[in-house]
Amino acid sequence: MTTRLGVTVSHEATHTLVTLTGELDVISGERLRTVFGKLSEEGAARLVVDTSELTFCDSMGLRLLLETHDHAVEAGGFMKLVGVRGVFRRILTVTGLHVAFPIHETVADALTALDG
Repeated sequence: MTTRLGVTVSHEATHTLVTLTGELDVISGERLRTVFGKLSEEGAARLVVDTSELTFCDSMGLRLLLETHDHAVEAGGFMKLVGVRGVFRRILTVTGLHVAFPIHETVADALTALDG
């Protein structure tokens, strides 16, 4: 059974904050793909994704995050992950994908490193 994926988007002056809660999997990922697609169409290429309340992420979710990261970079922006912990941190580490994303402990840390 899939726990519902919560997605909250907040447009800030220097970035767009996307907060994820619940499980990111093949079913719920379509909703997130739509959100990221809309953000891309709007020109939002500076993304901070708060995963502190993400409880699960499958391979489709990882692929979606990688694709979004790549699109943001191609558009001259970035995608930073914050609050990576628990199962999600383990998945990123085991797959070696922890090196593919800028990862910060908190949103404030990611904002401090915006130009880094």
